[in-house]
Amino acid sequence: MTRMKKSWGEMARIDLPYVDSTTAKGKTYYYYRREGVRQRIKGTPGDAQFLAEYTRLHNAAEKAEIKDKERPSIAPGSLAALIIAYRSSPEYSGTAPATKVDYHKALDPLASEYGHLSVSDMPRKFVFWLRDHYATKPAEKEGDAPIKTPRRANRMITVLSILLSWAVNREWRPDNPALRVPKLKTDGGYRAWTDTELDQMLNAATTTEDVKAAVILALATGQRGQDLIKMTWADYDGEGIYITQSKTKARVWVPLHARARQLLDTMPRTLAPTILTRTDGQPWKIDHFRHEMGDQIRAAGLVGLVTHGLRTTAAKWLAEAGYSEREIMSITGHTSSAMVSRYVREASQKTRARSAADKMARYREKEENAKPGKNRVPN
Repeated sequence: MTRMKKSWGEMARIDLPYVDSTTAKGKTYYYYRREGVRQRIKGTPGDAQFLAEYTRLHNAAEKAEIKDKERPSIAPGSLAALIIAYRSSPEYSGTAPATKVDYHKALDPLASEYGHLSVSDMPRKFVFWLRDHYATKPAEKEGDAPIKTPRRANRMITVLSILLSWAVNREWRPDNPALRVPKLKTDGGYRAWTDTELDQMLNAATTTEDVKAAVILALATGQRGQDLIKMTWADYDGEGIYITQSKTKARVWVPLHARARQLLDTMPRTLAPTILTRTDGQPWKIDHFRHEMGDQIRAAGLVGLVTHGLRTTAAKWLAEAGYSEREIMSITGHTSSAMVSRYVREASQKTRARSAADKMARYREKEENAKPGKNRVPN
């Protein structure tokens, strides 16, 4: 009687580490099980797909284990431990996705740079040092002055204060040293784009059609980036567009001007439900959208501008068109009238200045015509 040799597939079930199998309804499924985590391995032992999938999962797990061994241990009561605890809390999980993105801009450097610090021993002077440290960043060119970044500094303190308030409620420390730290002055908002800058962006050879559409839609609606990329064709009714604003959760209808309607009526549609898509026709993710917009703004040769400035531009245009504060807020979704009232004041000043200039011109014309001999009919 000849004994049959085991196939590679049969041996793999025994010899490959971390491989597990389960049989259900006569079909066998294979998994990579490690550290309590089970991941499906596609294919069947012995075929190329199975081997490739197993190799990918095993290599990733090995790299993660090496990285974990190299990573310094997190001390109890440290700022890093606080950040981990906060990120696992209901308060954090209930935060809007876009807000989490903003929080990460502060949480990540706090954990990596200052995670070793003790939360209970953190003095107030450290909070002021942190604010001042992030108020500038090195110049892009050698010899230039450092770049002022007051918004970044204010964000760091805001997020640190949120962390420490959470810690106080859990009795990690008795007080919050980051409360009532004066914010650094900013320019009062993201700078609006000028007409020349808009033309430069829309006409640049480096600006792709998907980004041009995003610029026009941002100007037409005044919405935040995370709301722009969520707009769907089903929301557009031919005259305006319905928007559920991620920050306020309010559903609003925004009328669109002729150029925006023409854009939507003529732009090609993809299989994606969203109006704005990447060049491959897939919906945007907010991080990718922000990075791509930033890259193309710089590629167009524009300096000191960000995507959010288009929202500022839209609000200023609405103010100059005579919209009231409440009307602008109903469209843009601003939750505070502070910035909107500034746009309205600036628009009113602009209108008054133009009126004054017109009056001065008419007065000068009247004075010139009143001069002796000015209007005499020649003999």
